[in-house]
Amino acid sequence: MRRTFTEPAVPAGLSFEVADLILLQGWAEFHDLRMVVELDHRGADGEYEEMVAIYAKESNALRWLLWRTDEIVIQPLIGRTIRCPSIADALEVLSPQLHSSD
Repeated sequence: MRRTFTEPAVPAGLSFEVADLILLQGWAEFHDLRMVVELDHRGADGEYEEMVAIYAKESNALRWLLWRTDEIVIQPLIGRTIRCPSIADALEVLSPQLHSSD
């Protein structure tokens, strides 16, 4: 019997730069949130090599998922996907949302 060779699916997206992860971690801690790096995460539109999940620290409720393609993609728990050119820009978008969703 011959086995058919199939190539495994290659996860989409790119991993974050270490400096970006450090910036995200500091931002999350400052705002009393918890940041978790999820590897090989399966999202609604595919599998991603690396995603960052931002949770509310007290309730463990997911606030946002972020992943990297040619830009930074932010998926709020409820709402439309937001695209930003950098982590710094993404954090500028997320900061005002901290208070509007409380």
